[in-house]
Parts: sequence; structure tokens; C-alpha cells
Amino acid sequence: MTDNVPKIVEVLAAYQLHPAQVRSIVPCEAGLSGSEAWKVEGTTASYCLKLMPPNFSVNRLLAAHLAANHRRHLGMTCLAGYLPTANGQTYVESDGRLWELQTWVEGTPPTVPYTTLQKKAMFQAIAEFHERHETPPRQNDISPGIQSRIELCEKWRVRHLRDQFPSLQHFGHPQWKLAIEQFLDSFVHYHTRLGLLLLSQEHETFLLEDCIADPRPENFRFQGDQLTGLFDLGSMRWDNIALDLARLASEVSVNGEVDWNFAFQTVKSIRSLTPSEERLAEVFDVANVLLTGLNWVQWLVIDGISFANCNHVSSRLNHLTDRLEKIEKHPAWKL
Repeated sequence: MTDNVPKIVEVLAAYQLHPAQVRSIVPCEAGLSGSEAWKVEGTTASYCLKLMPPNFSVNRLLAAHLAANHRRHLGMTCLAGYLPTANGQTYVESDGRLWELQTWVEGTPPTVPYTTLQKKAMFQAIAEFHERHETPPRQNDISPGIQSRIELCEKWRVRHLRDQFPSLQHFGHPQWKLAIEQFLDSFVHYHTRLGLLLLSQEHETFLLEDCIADPRPENFRFQGDQLTGLFDLGSMRWDNIALDLARLASEVSVNGEVDWNFAFQTVKSIRSLTPSEERLAEVFDVANVLLTGLNWVQWLVIDGISFANCNHVSSRLNHLTDRLEKIEKHPAWKL
């Protein structure tokens, strides 16, 4: 925090927030993405200042800003807004890193166990994000998310066939070793079925549009059961609504199982879903459960990445192992 103060003051000045207008700058808890964030309390309002991870794309950042500000203009005020600098752009680039300034979202993140009203509000927010358009840029095409999962599944299948799975003999985190072993063993058991399942969706076409892509409960804010905000569109990408639906459905699952009927019916109260989109959501979910664990193998074992918040890592791994325990009964396997 101390090392960043001069840079923070410089960035805030670009947003026309000068030291006399700032009461306090408090660091927010770090997540897993490599970004940093601060709550900036000004004399008239509060803001969230965010430093994006290294090598974050300007185009990706601007797409998220445009999507959020467009929907806010159309009435989706629960989305955090992005503020312009003095020259009108919504980001600052300094020393090769990108900064953004968001409106501060009041409230607290929901905690497990999520209430039914909280889960309903989160699914409806996703549905509203996909429904809140004027002349939306959309197209019917194959799902990029399915293509990327086919490639990832094939990559790890080849590693398995060539006996190139990473050794855990010298893995320095014994508290995570059992989970890592389970991720590898589960992929060995299911990769053939998963590959065929993904290929069954390879040539299907869906309505593609902006997706939040990673709508985690910690990115929502509530006052009791009342939704007050949704923020962080840094993972946004082009795909079908099923991508968002699957991710959130997994995040709010109970004892490793998703209540698909609740998820589908809640979304359909705002945005219609076709049977093909419901099926795609289930396929995304089963693929996410099996392949996300392999991403953690890559990050922790192969790349040796260190994460500042080990509790967050443990929480993510525990969630995946809970889901894996119920994977055999997943509805995606049904024809």
C-alpha cells in the first residue's frame, strides 16, 4: 500500500480527484486474479480504484466498461459504473499497467449458506445483464467456450496418454495435494466421456453476446436479501448466456449438487431460455468441474504460481472436490 500511494494520487488526479477531495484510501482484500483494489472515500462519494493484472488488454477493459455503462444507462443501476478521466477515457495507463475507477457498491457480499432470495437475485441479475440491450450486438454461431474446452480436454488427454502428468512428489503444499490428485484421477476416469460430450456441442449454434463469464457471489453486494450491486466484469467474453448460468449455478450449489430447475426457472422469469441453452449450461458445468481442476494443477504444480491469499485457494479447491464427488450423477451425461 505504502509503495503505491504516490502512483494512486497520480492516477486519481487523472480522474480529477485531487488530494483535498480524498478523505481516505483503504486497500481491499486481494482476490486471485493478480489485480489490486482500494476503496477511495472522497468528500462527495466513494469509489473503487483498481489496478489490473499485468498484460491486461486495453480492448478487453474497454469492452467491459462499455457493457456496464450501457446497461446502467438503460436502468441496470446495480452494475458498478466506470468513471471517465479528464480526457474522457475510462482508464489510465501508467508504467505499462491499467487502472480503472468504479462507483463504489454499498452492501456486503453474501455468505454461505446463501438464502433463496439472494440466489434468486443473483440469477436475475445475470438474466437482466443479458436482457438489458437496445440494439444488442448478437450473432448466432458456435460457442467459443465449447471450442476452448475441447482444446483443453485434448491437451490434457495427450498429456495423460504420453504419461506426462506432473509429479506431485515435490509439491510444496501438502494441504492441497489430495485435491490435486483427485483432479488428475477424475480427468483420467472421465476424459473420454467428456470429450464426446463436448464434441456433441461443437457444431451447435447459439445466440452469442457479452457474458460476465465469472459471476461469483463475492462480486455481488447485498443489504440483507436485497441486491445492491454487481461489479467486476474483467472476465467478460463473447458467448451464450449458458456460460454465465453454469458458472453461477455451480457457485451456489449445495453439497456439490446444482438445483438446475431453480436456476433455469429464475432466469426465465426475465430472459427466455431454449432447451438447447439449458443443455449447453449443463455441458459447460460438467466440463468446468473436470477442467478447472486441471487449471489449478497447471498454476500450482507446473507453473509454481504463488497466491497471496491461500484461504481463497483452499476454498476454490474444496468447492471443486465437493462437485467432483457428485459428478457421476450429473444430468449432462444423460442423452
